[in-house]
Amino acid sequence: MNSAIAQPDGRLASREANHRFLNTLTALHGLLRTDFGAFADPAVRQAVTVFSSRIQAFASVHRTLSDESDEDLVDVPTHLARLCAELCAAHLAPRGLHCDFAADPGTLPRDVCQKLGLIIVELITNAAKHAFVGREEGLIRVGLRRATRGWICVVADDGSGLRAGGKGDGMALVRGLAHALGGELRVLSDSRGVAVTLSLPDPSPVGQAAGAPWQA
Repeated sequence: MNSAIAQPDGRLASREANHRFLNTLTALHGLLRTDFGAFADPAVRQAVTVFSSRIQAFASVHRTLSDESDEDLVDVPTHLARLCAELCAAHLAPRGLHCDFAADPGTLPRDVCQKLGLIIVELITNAAKHAFVGREEGLIRVGLRRATRGWICVVADDGSGLRAGGKGDGMALVRGLAHALGGELRVLSDSRGVAVTLSLPDPSPVGQAAGAPWQA
């Protein structure tokens, strides 16, 4: 049977949306090269190269977030290390920022890993935009470790601390995703930076009986 036919309508719609978005980025990349690639000015050519690389980096981030393989479980360190590397290329390196990543070995259900990836993307993006204003360098650390029951994810930066009490749209999205995962979110902020800690629970006994999807 055709695997596409067997998929739920929602999954098909999601795949179609992902493909359309990636096609848009590909078209934008082509237009940038076509419209500005012929300029002789070295500064323009350099700018085209930089923006072209960033478009490709954003496309890589999107592909990782919308990973469409049919595996039910995702290798956490591999998936998130790739995501952080792509975010560094797209968001951090152009600003002189760096990202350190470390994770305990283990797997997560695909939908959980994708939501966790969205949380990490939002926190890194927020830090890149707001934490290092007036600075030419900075560091963001992403860590994921196994706890007694579940996982603990920490995203921390050495920036200037949260503005507006961390109540912007970005943090609202993070809190919503954390709630969807049944997790507990804690935010610590001072003049030395921000640390966001997300505690994710183990699955319910029903989920464990069905095959213990959260595995170390």
